[in-house]
Amino acid sequence: MSTYSAYDVAVPVFTRGLKTFDHVLNKAEAYAKEKGIDADAEFVQARLIEDQLPLVFQVQVASKTVRNYVIHLTGEEVPVFDDNEKTFADLHARIKATQELLKKVTPEVANKRAESESASFNPGGSNPVSIKVKDAVIFQGIPNFIFHLSTGYSILRAKGVPVGKSDFIANFLDIPGFE
Repeated sequence: MSTYSAYDVAVPVFTRGLKTFDHVLNKAEAYAKEKGIDADAEFVQARLIEDQLPLVFQVQVASKTVRNYVIHLTGEEVPVFDDNEKTFADLHARIKATQELLKKVTPEVANKRAESESASFNPGGSNPVSIKVKDAVIFQGIPNFIFHLSTGYSILRAKGVPVGKSDFIANFLDIPGFE
């Protein structure tokens, strides 16, 4: 039976998920160019439904989630993102900066911290919980990241961008041609 460490699970999922986000943003830009529309004006503030937050927020929270887990897995502080993105170029830069943060995570440090350190969360707003970093990254970080990635993908799909399941899954499977 094979076992996976926190590093083995978290870093590839976050890395490949960010690559997926970048890919669907590229598809949205290509679609906008083909249709003669302004991608920045049409998509950056687009929402699935009125009371849900826009595409820009989805990219921001996905990257904040990765940032938070880089801190948990390395024990090092990393710069806060400014949340001032307005264009696709800004979103791509945010994703690239987040990918760079992941390079700070080493298996040795991450796996040691995942087993020995705790992370505090306040999921309900009134009852903080403390759990091992390994459990936090697997059961909170990854699902939260995937939620915002999926929501961003769905916003673009709802706006007519021709993305399909393969655009979402291919980078997770490391299939060439979906960069």
